[in-house]
Amino acid sequence: MKFHIITIFPSSFDSYLNTSILKRAKDNSQMGVLFYDLADYSEIRTRRVDDKPFWWLPWAIISPLPLSKAIEDIQSKYWKLDIYYLSPRWKILKQQHLEKFAKWAKDCILICGHYEWIDERIIDIYKVKEVSIWEYVLTSWELAAMVLIDWITRLINWVISSESLEEESFSKGINRKKEYPQYTRPREFMWKKVPEELLSWDPKIIKKWKESFY
Repeated sequence: MKFHIITIFPSSFDSYLNTSILKRAKDNSQMGVLFYDLADYSEIRTRRVDDKPFWWLPWAIISPLPLSKAIEDIQSKYWKLDIYYLSPRWKILKQQHLEKFAKWAKDCILICGHYEWIDERIIDIYKVKEVSIWEYVLTSWELAAMVLIDWITRLINWVISSESLEEESFSKGINRKKEYPQYTRPREFMWKKVPEELLSWDPKIIKKWKESFY
């Protein structure tokens, strides 16, 4: 699965994509990321990608001109890619949506907004699908793209063992509820003990204890 990322700050992804599980997924060719610096599609020598909104409020909007060039450049090389815009105003992704996304493992374009917004005509013309990681606004939507990539990559087959994914928070295995607490050694830490149920090693008792949390 490949993510084609349109961004003003491609270097902001470097450290996150080159550590831990995401690095391993890239090294194993289970996931790939291609970057398109939006400034490369701006007017000659200016590298400017934003402009003022028509009502002249004190913020900037990403212009449709460089963004359109970037999208069409990608589409000229890769066919039938869905385009997603990371946005706080639209459909909030949930675990079940991401499970389907990872199962399809379909390459896509991610648009990382900056400043205030992107020109609405890009969304209309290119049939861009807006997705949200939650109901809040970020300065840089590169952060949201990293969250989305992490979310999806860890659900791709063989990136993480299926056993590890079965009883995670909001997974189907625990009825989309929050996960139960976790404990490790030592048995007692600062006067707090591990629940007796977990020390019983009885699968039925442990199962009942887990289910008490969801």
